[in-house]
Amino acid sequence: MSNSDKNGAKKDASDSLVGSAPTGDLDARIRAARQRGGYGEFETKPKEHLSGHAKAARLGTEFIAAIIVGGFIGYFADMGLGTSPWLLLVMVLVGFVAGVLNVVRSAARMNAEAIITPDMNLGSDADNKNAKGH
Repeated sequence: MSNSDKNGAKKDASDSLVGSAPTGDLDARIRAARQRGGYGEFETKPKEHLSGHAKAARLGTEFIAAIIVGGFIGYFADMGLGTSPWLLLVMVLVGFVAGVLNVVRSAARMNAEAIITPDMNLGSDADNKNAKGH
């Protein structure tokens, strides 16, 4: 199909977007609009953006969710197979183990991503090692 209006007259591609700049400079237009709005440049948060409370809540939620999911699976399997309460007990234990594994993995990942700076207080044990020259 050609670039023409309903009367057959040729249209320029830039005429189809009346009053707007070409889309090739979209990034520049977004930056300009952010600056006009007082937002400045878009900044992403570093990996270490969760507070200590948020990390603890995440770990606790992962642990409890695994146990609940295991319990539901066991409960509905017991209802379907008529083996009450054995599959429920087994699946709650499986959920517990899965929850522990999830917490260990998440904590290891959080520790690996942690950014340690010289001004951080790492506890009295760390201070004693530094004072002794270890």
